[in-house]
This record gives sequence, structure tokens and C-alpha cells, in this order.
Amino acid sequence: MVSSIVPGTTGANTLGVDTRFARSQQPNGAARNAEAAVLGDRVEVSGASIAAARESVRDGLNQVHQALAVGHDAQAMLVAARGATAQTDLDTILGAYQQRVDSAIAQGGTLVAGQNLNVYAEPGGAPVTIPGVDLRLKSEPDVTDVIGVSAKAQMDDAGLGQAVQRSLEGLQDSMNRLIDSARALEAHQGFLGAAEGAMGVRNDLDAESARLLALQVRQGLQSMGGASIANAEPQAVLTLFRA
Repeated sequence: MVSSIVPGTTGANTLGVDTRFARSQQPNGAARNAEAAVLGDRVEVSGASIAAARESVRDGLNQVHQALAVGHDAQAMLVAARGATAQTDLDTILGAYQQRVDSAIAQGGTLVAGQNLNVYAEPGGAPVTIPGVDLRLKSEPDVTDVIGVSAKAQMDDAGLGQAVQRSLEGLQDSMNRLIDSARALEAHQGFLGAAEGAMGVRNDLDAESARLLALQVRQGLQSMGGASIANAEPQAVLTLFRA
């Protein structure tokens, strides 16, 4: 936690970090929003940087919700595959599901392709990583794959029923993690919305109040748990930003 605050350099609504308490660098030098400028070890938080964080959180939520929707489709596919009575029916079920996954990936769904997603939920801070959930069908699925049913599954495969059951259990675990991620991002979204609103109506802050506001934003995002933010009344959250 930053224990020394100095004035920012681009206006009243900024936060400066004393260079004696250097922040760790983001991997691969990930670019931050231009409105949340980084000057050496100095991090400045503005209304625009909070808006950029809200946009990143919104995009992350869209991805998580998409992955959850595909996960529900996967559950339906697995149940239908278990009840199929003919190979043509099984082929149709598997083919329709694969088209659904391919469509989600074509729309930019990286989570369902198994890729992790970085969400910049805190202005000027390190990203929150949402683990990917690979929901694709594989011709030869590995034991670590969420969907253990082969894209070329055969009705006479003695292990089909076990593969379906194992997939349903693994899928439920993955969806539970996605739900947790969605709740955490929704909590960030609510907090950032309150922060953005507070900075918008308090554009006449003096330097001291601006530093306090910026510090409260950072401390709130770092230390408040998702549940506590999500359950807070909007007015109670807004009190964090009152001088």
C-alpha cells in the first residue's frame, strides 16, 4: 500500500506516488490509458482513467457472460449426447454445439477458447486476470480438457457415458469460477461508477481534497472485497469520496 502521497502533475484530480515507494512494473510493459499517465514511479488517477477502467471491466464482463452462456449450451449438449439413440443424432448435437463455440470465438470470445483475459479494473494498477475456460470440442480430448467428449464420439463407445459425466462435473466447476469472476467484476464496475460520478461532480476540488479522493479510490479497489462493494448501497459508496 502506498504510504506517501505527493501532488499529481496534470491537474487537481490526480494522485502522485512518492518515488521512495516504487510500484512493480506491469508484465510486458502493458500500456495504460493515456489519461492515467505514468511518469517514472508517479501514477496519476483522473476521471478519464476511471472511465477507461470501467470500459475494461465492461468488456471483461461481456466476455465472462458470453462464456457462461456457452457453458450452459455445453451442459445442454452433454445431456442431449447422453440421451442420443442414433449416431446421426449424436453427430448433429455435437456439430451444432461446435458451431456455437466457433461463433462465440469469431465474435472475439477469447475466454471460451481457453485464453486468459486481463481486465484493468484499477486505474493505473496491475490487471485482474480472468482464467480462460476452453469449451471447444476436441477430436482427441485430453484428461485436462473441460469437455472430455470427443468431437468424433461414437454411439458404441463404451466410455461415452463416463466422458459425459466427467465433462458435466468439470464444466460445473469452471462455470462456478466464471460466476465468481462476474461478481468480482460487477463489484468493481459499481465502485468505479461511484468514483467516476464523484469526480465528475467534484471538479472544483482543491489539491488536498483531490489527493484524498484519489487515495480513497485506490484503497477502495485494492482492499474492499467484491461482496462488500456489491452489497453496499450507492449512497454509502459515494460517501467514500466526500471530503
